[in-house]
Amino acid sequence: MAIRRRKKPSLVLPLSSMGDIAFLLIIFFMLASNFMKTGNVELEKPDAPSLEQQEPPKCSVLLDKDGQIWFEGTQVSKGEVTSALKELAEKDHEYTVHVAIHKDLTKRDFMPLIEAISESGAKMILTGEPEE
Repeated sequence: MAIRRRKKPSLVLPLSSMGDIAFLLIIFFMLASNFMKTGNVELEKPDAPSLEQQEPPKCSVLLDKDGQIWFEGTQVSKGEVTSALKELAEKDHEYTVHVAIHKDLTKRDFMPLIEAISESGAKMILTGEPEE
């Protein structure tokens, strides 16, 4: 009695759907990268007589000319900044926050933000532009 070998089933991969998936992933990452940019905020940094290079920030906080607070590119309130920074403190006890304040704002405008960051226990570095 002769033993017959079974035919191997042919495997067909639908490659046309792979192109669709790749295209959707490209679109997703392009949109996601645009949402993470902080370039939407217009900010003129104050001039400083001497500046030194600092360590890279864990996060950044901006205060624009209208007094709006931006945390990592998202507009937030003072309380939201404090709670977000306290969450960072639970993960990393020594973290740095770079703070940029529009040059036309007064002490009355930016002191609530400074106090909110101080409450979280973060190391705060003020950023500026070198004087010409």
